[in-house]
Amino acid sequence: MSSEGIILEKRGKTYWIIFNRPKRRNAINGQLYDILAEGLRQANDDPDVMMTIFTGTGDFYSSGNDFSPEQMALIAENPDNGLKWKHFVHQLIAHKKPLIALVNGPAIGIACTTLAIFDLVIASDKAYFLCPFTEFGICPEGTSSLTFAQLMGHTKAAQMILFAEKLNAHDAFTAGFVAKVIPDHKFREETEKLIQKYTNLSASSMILSKSMMRRNQQKLLAETNEYEAETVKERVNSDETMELLLNRFAKSKM
Repeated sequence: MSSEGIILEKRGKTYWIIFNRPKRRNAINGQLYDILAEGLRQANDDPDVMMTIFTGTGDFYSSGNDFSPEQMALIAENPDNGLKWKHFVHQLIAHKKPLIALVNGPAIGIACTTLAIFDLVIASDKAYFLCPFTEFGICPEGTSSLTFAQLMGHTKAAQMILFAEKLNAHDAFTAGFVAKVIPDHKFREETEKLIQKYTNLSASSMILSKSMMRRNQQKLLAETNEYEAETVKERVNSDETMELLLNRFAKSKM
C-alpha cells in the first residue's frame, strides 16, 4: 500500500516512511493517514526490520493536516473524516521498533506533535516546529497535551500549544525536543552515516530496551490519544473553528 503522497520503502534493516507531497508541503490527508498506519504495521510485523525512519521530500518535513477546500468539505460532511490521524497516532504509540524522525524541514501541526512519541529526533538547522492550534480554534493532538510538558516542561509546552509560537531547531535542541541539529547542507550525508552506524547495533537488544523504557507509558499515551480525538472532534464541530479554518485555507486557494 503506497501512493505518490507517501513512500514506503524497506532498506535492509530499516523501514522508511517518507512524506512525498512537496508541492503541498507534504500535507497529510485522510487517504495518506491510512497509508502511514499501514506502513507502521508492516514495519512492526517484519522481523528483519530493526528501526522505522520518517522523513520528508523537498523543503518541508510535513505541514501537517491537509486543510484544502476538498478536505474541509469532507470534514464538514462527517467530522470523523477529520480524525483519520487517530489510528496513525495509535500505531506510533504501539510501535515496537525504535522510531527515528529525520526532520529535514518545518514540522507543523500533527507532524510536530507526534515527534514527541519518537525515540530519536534529528533536525536540520532549517527546520522549525509549530502548532498553530489556537489560531484555528483547534486543540492539541498527537498526545502533545501530555508529551510536550513531559519533554520540555510546562512553560515551553504552553508557549507552543497555547500561544502558537514557533520553535526553531536550536531552541528545540535546548528544550530537549530534538536530540541533534545538523547543518542543512550536510543533513542527508550525516543522517545516512548515523543510520548506518545504528544498524550495526543489536536489533533484539534495541527493541527490548525500547520496550523497557516505554513499559509504563503506552497505556497513558493511548488514553491521551482517545481524549484528544474526542476533544478535537468537538472543536471541529464548532462554528468558530470551522469559520477560522475556512477563512484561512479557503482564501489561501483563491
